Amino acid sequence: MNPVVKAQLEEFRQTNPMSGYSESDYFEVYATFAIANGHLRESIGPFDLHLRGNEFGVDAVGILIQGECCIDKDSVAASLETGRQLEVEFLFFQAKSSEKFDYGDISKFLDAVFGFFTGGMTGESEQLDDLISAKEEVYRRALRKNPRLRCFFATTGTYDNVDRIEKLREANRLRIEELNLFEEVQIHFIGARELQSAYRSATNANSAVFDFPKCQTLPEYKPVEQAYIGYIAASELLQLVMVDTDNGEEVNRSVFFDNIRDYVHDSDINKQIIDELKSGELGAFVFKNNGVTVVANTIKRTRDRFTIENFQIVNGCQTCNILFQCRDKIPDVYVPLRLIGTSDEQFISGIIIGTNRQNEVKEEQFWALRPFMKNLEEYCRQQSERGAIYLERRENQYRKETVERNRIVKPSDLLKCVAAMFLLQPHRAARDYRGIRRDYENQIFQANHNVEPYYLACLASCKFDFMVRNGRVEKRWQIYKYYLLYVIGFKVVKGKKWFDLGKADAGKACNDLQGILNDEAGFIKLIQEVAASIELVLGELKIASRADVRDQLRLAEFSTKFDAKFGLRKKNRSQA
Repeated sequence: MNPVVKAQLEEFRQTNPMSGYSESDYFEVYATFAIANGHLRESIGPFDLHLRGNEFGVDAVGILIQGECCIDKDSVAASLETGRQLEVEFLFFQAKSSEKFDYGDISKFLDAVFGFFTGGMTGESEQLDDLISAKEEVYRRALRKNPRLRCFFATTGTYDNVDRIEKLREANRLRIEELNLFEEVQIHFIGARELQSAYRSATNANSAVFDFPKCQTLPEYKPVEQAYIGYIAASELLQLVMVDTDNGEEVNRSVFFDNIRDYVHDSDINKQIIDELKSGELGAFVFKNNGVTVVANTIKRTRDRFTIENFQIVNGCQTCNILFQCRDKIPDVYVPLRLIGTSDEQFISGIIIGTNRQNEVKEEQFWALRPFMKNLEEYCRQQSERGAIYLERRENQYRKETVERNRIVKPSDLLKCVAAMFLLQPHRAARDYRGIRRDYENQIFQANHNVEPYYLACLASCKFDFMVRNGRVEKRWQIYKYYLLYVIGFKVVKGKKWFDLGKADAGKACNDLQGILNDEAGFIKLIQEVAASIELVLGELKIASRADVRDQLRLAEFSTKFDAKFGLRKKNRSQA
């Protein structure tokens, strides 16, 4: 199973416990929930559509009437009582945890959909019979237009527009259309990347209603559906930020998922602003503040009242948290605000970069915008407790969380590990990781990359640090870390380029790498061997002081000498 999907599935299982559900059952529910709530942006309970039996070819079925989920005849009848001009949709789902888009499975699924409307699925289960009765109730009514039909076949792979499957899709679309039951028929193939994105949208989407009277419409721009600029009362801005919990009002951190930096609680500038607000300096805030930028997929305006859905605060995390802390003392505070309505992910990334360039933000923090980095963060967090890693996409992201600090990995640390282990350049890992980022910009952290090796590189780094910190190996060997990661990476790929490996070879390499990390005694022995070889080279060079040792470790010439001493034979490795 795709590792990011597996991580999301585990999170879904933990937040939606259900007795008697197998892993395959959970995957079916996870996929249905992600597509329905994230991709279609409906609000449906995780288990509402799932079929619990072994129904032929289909895992979940739903009937949406004006966005309301109906699963039996009575609920359909109640919803249709409100009138004829209602939007009705039938939703069908089939989810396979394998990576294949199997012709036979797809054919069975589409046969099941066809049979649902033609009588071929009657008697499969009580649950499905209830849905068939609900379907018949829909067609008993004289609706203004026919329902829409959407079918989703999901796996953990990637759909590549296979010709024979495309022909199967088109043939079945025409076959179903010829029933003359639907306004529109759609058949979708959903892969791992779409599932990941849909699940993220389903679990991170937010909505808010607020007043924004002091606004002007921004000029038209193709990727933007609508946009406004102006200033807003701080109390109204907090409508986007606050959430009620069992512990009272809190900041809804999910609205900052795409914000580059988390709130810095104890920064001098934030303390100064809080002190000014508490002292009564309220009127100056709107003049001193850079403002807040909100990006929403949907904006609905009724005079001065705005309703936004699936939104993110992409710039203004510090401002919002400060105002929340001082929420009882801000009756006359106003904040500059830009509200942008768009679903264009590339344009949204551009907005985030543009609105943060004016601030002092490290270049590597913008890596957080890459879809890969979000995938990696989720995957790392969802590993077992002993193996969890916390990728800090945003500065101070975990400051208020009770996690082991040594398990937090910054983007710059990640790049150093990748440089040593996969690019096989230990000498550059510490001294020139930004240069490596520039040189390998289009080769690492790519959207289609497997997150597992990156995670294992971080885990190896943390494991080494743990060994040093707990006295399992000599503390003076701490500066040898990137040579250790380099040796491990070299061993598992036998000197080849990691990112040139085929899928099977990469999978084997990950298994071998995991084996090295699981063998604690062997890991310690390997550290000792690496240290011994380094110190033999240092002895030959008559290098003694720690500062000189660091300098030597960062030279390509030293790396070459280490290779010879350790018995490594490289292929196609730059000595830059």
